[in-house]
Amino acid sequence: MKSLAGWFLALLACLLACQGAQAQTYTADSSAAVQLAYPWIDISTTGTTEDLHDDEVSADISLGFSFTYGASTYTALRISSNGMLFFGGDGQTSTQYRNSALPLNGGSSGEPNIDAAMLPLWDDLQPNNVANYIRYRSMGTAPNRVFVVSWLAVPYYCSGGSKCNTSVVQTTTMFATFQVQIYEQGQFVYRYGTIDGSGGAHSSGATQSNPAGASVGYELNNSDYVQYSFQTASVTNNTTILWTRRVTAPGGFNAFDTSTAAGSITGNIHTKVAGSAFNLAVVALNTAKTAVATTFTGDVKVELLNASDNSGALNASTGCRSTWTTALQTLTTTFATTDLGRDTVSFTEPNAWRDVRVRMSYPATGTATVVACSTDDFAIRPSSFASFSATDTDWATAGTGRTLANATAIGGNVHKAGQPFTIRATAVNAASATTTNYTLAPTATVTACAGTACTGSFGTLTVSLTAAAGVINNTTASYSEVGAFSLQLVDSSFASVDGADGSTAAELNITSPVITVGRFVPDHFDVTTLVTPVLKTFNTTACSTRSFTYVGQPFGYITAAQATVLARNAAGTTTANYSGAMWKLATAGISQTYSPLSPTSPGLDVSGATTPSLTSNSNGTGVLATSSSDLLKFTRSASTPLAPFSAAISLTWGVSDTSENAVTGNGNIATTTPLTFSSIAFDSGTAFRYGILKLASAYGSELTNLPVAVEAQYWDGARFATNTSDQCTSLPTGIMAMGNYQRNLVACETGLATATLKLSSGRGYFTLIKPGAGNSGSMDINLQLGASATGSTCVGTGGSATAASAGSLTWLQGKWSGSNYDQNPSARASFGQYKSPLIYLRESF
Repeated sequence: MKSLAGWFLALLACLLACQGAQAQTYTADSSAAVQLAYPWIDISTTGTTEDLHDDEVSADISLGFSFTYGASTYTALRISSNGMLFFGGDGQTSTQYRNSALPLNGGSSGEPNIDAAMLPLWDDLQPNNVANYIRYRSMGTAPNRVFVVSWLAVPYYCSGGSKCNTSVVQTTTMFATFQVQIYEQGQFVYRYGTIDGSGGAHSSGATQSNPAGASVGYELNNSDYVQYSFQTASVTNNTTILWTRRVTAPGGFNAFDTSTAAGSITGNIHTKVAGSAFNLAVVALNTAKTAVATTFTGDVKVELLNASDNSGALNASTGCRSTWTTALQTLTTTFATTDLGRDTVSFTEPNAWRDVRVRMSYPATGTATVVACSTDDFAIRPSSFASFSATDTDWATAGTGRTLANATAIGGNVHKAGQPFTIRATAVNAASATTTNYTLAPTATVTACAGTACTGSFGTLTVSLTAAAGVINNTTASYSEVGAFSLQLVDSSFASVDGADGSTAAELNITSPVITVGRFVPDHFDVTTLVTPVLKTFNTTACSTRSFTYVGQPFGYITAAQATVLARNAAGTTTANYSGAMWKLATAGISQTYSPLSPTSPGLDVSGATTPSLTSNSNGTGVLATSSSDLLKFTRSASTPLAPFSAAISLTWGVSDTSENAVTGNGNIATTTPLTFSSIAFDSGTAFRYGILKLASAYGSELTNLPVAVEAQYWDGARFATNTSDQCTSLPTGIMAMGNYQRNLVACETGLATATLKLSSGRGYFTLIKPGAGNSGSMDINLQLGASATGSTCVGTGGSATAASAGSLTWLQGKWSGSNYDQNPSARASFGQYKSPLIYLRESF
């Protein structure tokens, strides 16, 4: 039987010692709004039963989560049959049924020394080890779990009276139904059903251990407690008491990356990506701003500010400037007990900003009493440069009609080096939306690509990449060289505010994909003189007295013409990469034109001229050269002799690369101005004469050699005169055809001496060897000046006749019969005849 004396002693101690707490972590709210917000949680059939005897405390029971009670964190509690919960410390196993006023410091006789306790209804209850009186259950999902303990119609202890079942010392009509809801977020709730006496004096008819009623409140320690009521009817049926931490305004706030070590009050915020969610740690600071205010709870407004305008004054207290007025994003975060003064917030900002600060305000609504800006600023950069491309309209014009992504040396779209093309890109966020705040200019980085048009050395890419509202659209880009390359855009300066806070290049840099740009070809070719040509007078260098060339006589080069072909960009600079697989010039692309400047008629025959050779120097240049075997000649009229003239001949070269024009938008690459060698010099004179070769008849003794006169003549404008300037014509003996032998003279009884005849002052003689006695007679002789020969000839005597050879001296053929100067000269040689059979005018005879 419990003693009433103990109760009186406890009451007396309360009257002497009970005082209000000096420091209260939790405050109570029993408003109607709380009652609606925290309804009864029914675990009458789902909770785990805890069968306790009279004045008994359970073993440790797991909460299923960590719960911060005061300054300590617990994962388990113990249930007292007398309407209390114990978390640890003194009195955790106290079975004291006689309730006392708070604090419970053991200072009075029989008063327990209890810390870390919840007292929803400390009274003398008697569950008598009956199942279902007390149940508990952990419910929900992190971080919003709740642990519920319910006392379900538990009888009060009864020592006598009409309403007492003395066999089990339980009241028969007086019961207590209440529960405690412990939330993972840090608050806890006392929820009451039917309570006899509503926590105050009990109904009559039964002897109670605590007739004046229960103790209601909490106690963390002897200086941190709240006595909600003591033996007072304070918890009427359906009362709800919400216990939350008493909010003390912090001294300030700060924000930094969540990777910053726990307990820190400062830290950096690295660069973030627009359109991508990022987390920040927000910490509440103590009054002195020297440590985290771990007990702070409450709602805080968190804003991202555009901090690019630093012209305003800096508030030393808040760390904010008056010009930071634009809030980019705003949210409210709730600091819970379990946060220990540090909460995590998440933002997604769609646009890009170069300088951002975090502003925190408390309370979140109404007039803020505590405002602070983050000590570190940061950038929110675009995610990347998207839609990156190089395009043109055609190979010399910027535009968007064609993509320039050709890395092959053959075929495909090409663009002229130095001519404008278009580069486009858009700064976008992680959701591919344009970040209109990006207005900077990234750097274009040229590197080697993969393909037959990709070069190991690069030209100069000239481009202005300044963005307007996030869009780069440059129509004046140009590349100075030939070939293809890889291109990437990189901006390393947009997030420069984070350059010194340890942000990595991957965090700071805005990049584009790597694209292939090309293929570029020369804009045009220049052809410049390398070697000035010189023509051969009379087409020989063996004759030192040359001064003219016959009309119709082929002449070539003593010094071949040479020129340098230079592949150029639009600015006129040589494109050195135009070589190897990129060198497309071929002899088929060379144009060659000879022009007679004087005379213009009868014209110049160039059928003996070949296409010049073309050799690449493997540096964007090549060499054009005429062949030393090329021959030219002025056309010789067969009907009308031409008066002497001084020749003037020009040679023009042009080159063209036609290999690209199969693709629409491409064309031929040609010389802008063909090269002309004007009035090409002759090494020994530019005079030209229309000539013939005259052969005279001869007669004499058969016992002596017979000279046959040959004379070169030229048309002086009125007649054919001896060409005394001809010191160079050589007549091989094999060109004299012999035939029509008469009398005693037969073939090869006479023949030509073997020496080649070379004219001197336009004259010369063939020598026929004497046939000897008894061999008088005559024969007809003919000089085979054409390109082919007929008849036979004899060289020396005593041999057999051989076929006459062609002299190929058509420019010396004359008009001996008929109307054209296309006949070979002929005469008669007579042996054994001493007088000419002809009598010339005024000849003495």
